[in-house]
Amino acid sequence: MTSLTLRKLCFSLALLACLFVFSAFAQDKEWRPLSVEDRTATTPVVEPDADAEVLFWEIRVDDSTENLVMKHYVRVKIFTERGREKYSKVDIPFRKGIRIKDIMARVTKVDGTVSELAKADVFDREIAKTDKIKVRAKSFAIPNIEPGVVVEYKYQEVYTYGSAEDMRMIFQHDVPVRSKAYYFKPAMNAKYLTFNMSDNKFVKDKNGYYKASMENVPAIKEEPNMPPEDEVRSWLLLYYTDAAKSSTANDFWSRAGYSIVKNWEIKDTLKPGKELKAAAATIAAGVTDPEEQMAKLFAFCKTNVKNISFDTSLTEEQKDDVKPNKSTADTYKRLQGTTTDINELFASLATSLGYETRLAFGGDRSEKFFDPGQAHESFIHFSSVAVKINGKWKYYSPGDKFVPYGLLAWNEEATSVLLLGYKDYVTTETPYSSPQESVAKRTGKFTLSEDGTLTGTVKIEYTGHLSNEFKLDNYKESASKQEEMLKDMVQKGLSTAELSEMSIENVSDPEKPFTYKYKIVVPKYAQKTGKRMFIQPGVFESGSSPAFSTATRKYQIFFHHPWSEEDDIELKLPKGFELDNADVPRPIADPSNISSLNIQVGADQKNGVLVYKRRFSFGSKGYTLFPASSYQPLKGLFDAFHNADTHMLTIKQL
Repeated sequence: MTSLTLRKLCFSLALLACLFVFSAFAQDKEWRPLSVEDRTATTPVVEPDADAEVLFWEIRVDDSTENLVMKHYVRVKIFTERGREKYSKVDIPFRKGIRIKDIMARVTKVDGTVSELAKADVFDREIAKTDKIKVRAKSFAIPNIEPGVVVEYKYQEVYTYGSAEDMRMIFQHDVPVRSKAYYFKPAMNAKYLTFNMSDNKFVKDKNGYYKASMENVPAIKEEPNMPPEDEVRSWLLLYYTDAAKSSTANDFWSRAGYSIVKNWEIKDTLKPGKELKAAAATIAAGVTDPEEQMAKLFAFCKTNVKNISFDTSLTEEQKDDVKPNKSTADTYKRLQGTTTDINELFASLATSLGYETRLAFGGDRSEKFFDPGQAHESFIHFSSVAVKINGKWKYYSPGDKFVPYGLLAWNEEATSVLLLGYKDYVTTETPYSSPQESVAKRTGKFTLSEDGTLTGTVKIEYTGHLSNEFKLDNYKESASKQEEMLKDMVQKGLSTAELSEMSIENVSDPEKPFTYKYKIVVPKYAQKTGKRMFIQPGVFESGSSPAFSTATRKYQIFFHHPWSEEDDIELKLPKGFELDNADVPRPIADPSNISSLNIQVGADQKNGVLVYKRRFSFGSKGYTLFPASSYQPLKGLFDAFHNADTHMLTIKQL
């Protein structure tokens, strides 16, 4: 089988396209018997309000031959019109090296009438293209689907010269499942790690297969600010291993570290030659402070070395054709390279100045929270370069083009890492950033007319993680698309807003804040009643919704990173109007000072200008992950923030 990343992509796309990945129970063409109870059922078993429910879902994985073969069979009951809409179309994703064969589908109505899929109704189409990966699908519409029917699918996947190594077996999905089972026939000694599952183990079955199953599995319910899916769903990771080797986590990481050091040629990176030593001395010339030296090396790697990974002038195919760098000396000589090349060059330069330097391999918090006790190499990747400055490890990633000096990407922060040298490794954690390092600074100068129309100019600057996120979203897009995205963002809160003279700055600049500038007109922004108008001075929070709307919570609450907001607004009132009610929300903060909101309102009566200042901060001390048991106080805190942000003032006509 190809890499875990590709397999995950296929499974994810399948789920996004509302496909069940199922397992055929047998080689023959016959369908398994359908009971009268299931055929005539009117209510779900696992979740009473489900739109559809999988009756069984089986995947038979045969890795005992040169090709990996996966036989799928699913049976699902449709209960509502939403369920019918969701499962009316099927996409079976595949890519190069995978064959999809023996597709069968049928629908059984409550009265026992059966409709089968015709072979001619199956067609190929491209469903996704992500970077270098093109994914196609065998697609078909389900015949005669309606509430009450039972839908069944069968098909086979054949991976040419594939392997089940590092296969993820998913037991929980966005639909409730009465029974989910994997039958696995291994090629050699296999082990597995389970996540969010009770003591579900493989048990010996027939014909060399082993079975792992779960019953009555509830659907994953999407919640705002929930952890990555691998942290909440039930799944296991299958891998092959030498039964004779020790299985402790420390022993595993010692072996894995040795393998990574060898495969990544870390010794060559951390023992640079004369050319790189001379280059480092030149780059840092005249600077003796360690942090200033690192800043010099960082700036050189980020601005002087062309980053092919972020080069919009090249297609992915053209990037593949670029001759790879063989060493950090090669990267320096050519002054171009990938994100990885640039980070490795930084490591060589830092080592050249005499600093203890290591390559950091850690988890990706956008996918899973890495725990070294869960010993598997797929959970880590080369994330940054660690340099010991004044006895403390500092982390750098100049290859991440839009991540500023002093930060790592949010998904690389606050996670366990293995710091690899060419002789040993150190286990530690990357630091978290502060709210003040990721700021949304929003400035507005507005005029309110007598009919309630708001007009003015806006400038919004994003720093830190916020800037990185906006740049990643925008740098590949055309100017018109960038403006369209800005309009959509503003109109999400102010649906009638009209924008003009839009300027989007520093989209591709590696360090400067991502900046929006525009003029805005919002008809009927103020509500007029007789001689009074009601206005929301916090223009940038107008139309916002509460962060958490449900009374209860199932999963942990996860914010990607700390951040802060600074709003400075001047609002010129209509001629002949003055403040009638200028009460201001009290400052809000939690007892642990993790978050705070402070709003100040003033008035320049002489010039008829209302001055509004708002300061918000969240995630102090790195608190961004909270247990579900903290939901009620956290919801109460954000409800208080929302009430203060949407506070109304009254102005009256003299």
